Amino acid sequence: MKIACISASNTNLAEEKSTSVRVCNMIKDIILKEAKEDIEVEIIALKDYNIKPCILCGACYSNGLCIYDEEFNTLLKALMTVQGMYLVVPHYSPIPSKLLMIFEKVNEITYAGWINDPGYQSPFNNMRVGIIGHGGMVDNEANIKYYHDNLVTPIANTLKALSFHIVQPNSEYQNGVAFGLKDDTCIKKSENSIFPEIIQDWAMIEERIKPLIIEGIREMSDIV
Repeated sequence: MKIACISASNTNLAEEKSTSVRVCNMIKDIILKEAKEDIEVEIIALKDYNIKPCILCGACYSNGLCIYDEEFNTLLKALMTVQGMYLVVPHYSPIPSKLLMIFEKVNEITYAGWINDPGYQSPFNNMRVGIIGHGGMVDNEANIKYYHDNLVTPIANTLKALSFHIVQPNSEYQNGVAFGLKDDTCIKKSENSIFPEIIQDWAMIEERIKPLIIEGIREMSDIV
């Protein structure tokens, strides 16, 4: 089985120190430790893809690919080889722009395919996705609910509309998990950047996301 861990961050300055990328690596480590079968994990950072916006030309109906965007096609083909995904999304904007462009293009491909063939079925039909949102607010009940309602849930609703199946980590937050910073001392002024240095509580993050990862492995294994 093959699983993709997608970092939706577009913060090139952070490079591999990006929280989203580091969480993807954490997910990979959890999978390799917890899985009872051989699983290949591919980490995909959207910052590495120069994706273009959809112009709604409809040309994708013929083969399900974008005639104007080979980088998107490369990403799409990679995602079509996996049996499940984990999506790690930072909240530095409502939803990061590259992720929105991917949603827009997959929606257009699905719609164009259905218009051309009423029996069309998305290649992502019923694919399991675990969603993890994070941001720079203190990790308390009110802020976690904010991330869930304003980041995780809109992404989950979009994915459901595109035929994906959302992994539910618990009964309280059914669309995914979220985390913030341990406290206000975790934001420190940087000497080398206009952006502050962010100190994450990695043990807390692992504890928060681990149930979602394990449930995702179970669901993905059941449908392979």
